[in-house]
Order: sequence, then C-alpha cells, then structure tokens
Amino acid sequence: MTPSLTNFFWSLGWGGLVVGIIVAGLLFVSQADKIKRS
Repeated sequence: MTPSLTNFFWSLGWGGLVVGIIVAGLLFVSQADKIKRS
C-alpha cells in the first residue's frame, strides 16, 4: 500500500471511531433521559 492510502485508511478509521463515540453518547443520553422521564 502507498503511504497516502495507509494515511487515508487511518483517518477513515479515526473518523469512524469519533462518529461511533458521538452516536454512542447520544444514545446513552437519550436512554438516560427516557429512564428519568418514566
């Protein structure tokens, strides 16, 4: 693999990780909110 391609996959992986953390955080907050309301 060329260095630029490796770099691209690394940034893609980190981007996916960040998105995953944000989505997990939002889901956690919405679940906690639901529990509080009920």
